Amino acid sequence: MNFIQYIKDSFDELSNHMTWVTKEEAQKTTVTVAVFTIVFALAVAGIDYVFQTGLDNFFGMFKSN
Repeated sequence: MNFIQYIKDSFDELSNHMTWVTKEEAQKTTVTVAVFTIVFALAVAGIDYVFQTGLDNFFGMFKSN
């Protein structure tokens, strides 16, 4: 199969044989993913802050003045 035939077959598959989600469903899914991404990022930042503070305090005990 040559490249041109591959492109034609791919276009036919995408336009005639695929089931696409509705615009509303795509928007709803996008918002859900965005919200969970933000929540996860905040959770990771919070855990990072706690560990960084703990390590700073731990190593601060050994600092000479």
